[in-house]
Amino acid sequence: MNTSSNGYVMGFAIGVCVIISAALAMTNNALKPTQDEAAEFDRQKNVMMAAGLVVDGDTRPIEELKKLYVERVKEVVVNTKSGEVLQGKTQKEATQLNKEAAAAEKGDKSAASRYRVAALTTDATGKLESVVLPISGKGLWSTIYGYLALEGDLEHVRGVTFYKHGETPGLGGECENPVWCAQWKGKSILDEQKKLVGIVVKKGKVDPVIAADKAHKVDGLSGATITSNGITNFVKADLSAFESYLASLRK
Repeated sequence: MNTSSNGYVMGFAIGVCVIISAALAMTNNALKPTQDEAAEFDRQKNVMMAAGLVVDGDTRPIEELKKLYVERVKEVVVNTKSGEVLQGKTQKEATQLNKEAAAAEKGDKSAASRYRVAALTTDATGKLESVVLPISGKGLWSTIYGYLALEGDLEHVRGVTFYKHGETPGLGGECENPVWCAQWKGKSILDEQKKLVGIVVKKGKVDPVIAADKAHKVDGLSGATITSNGITNFVKADLSAFESYLASLRK
């Protein structure tokens, strides 16, 4: 066998590539359940962070935090078009329902995200403590994902997290900074007439003397106007999507 021939070299290279690709595919399949479990725990932890059940950097064991989620958090699938809660449905089933709705209503772009999952947290006595809503939308470079928690009055912000994005570190990436997120606490999503205004990421600093600034706005992200505007827009859009559901809870 001529090991110096082009055919041999090409065959050897292809063989090595096939073996390595197969090994990587098998490793990926083997690790997928672990990766999925880790991603799900990260999601649950961010829900609890927004709701104030845990803090960033919480060092409690994972099993303890998972138990806390089961005890204090209840997830519900919401039909955002009607505000109706689909009893007994899971997040996985909501994904399937959205696929079916998108296929059935091709002219309605909102159908692909009609069924969404909200989380309700309760105190030790079972009283509603907060409602945690998923929020996401376009920043400058990426889609930003997070959770916004409302107090039991369904008007004031209890907390917010932005946990997944590809924004510029030190600029738009500061949306995940706990110090900046802390500004959201206590802000109102409704104006004096109880109309939805959302939370505005202001260009510049909030002026506490101005009533609207104090009630509904947070400081802008320095050097990241497009990211700031994106957050303002998608937070209001997601709150609008859940408006019928929130209205039903207020009643």
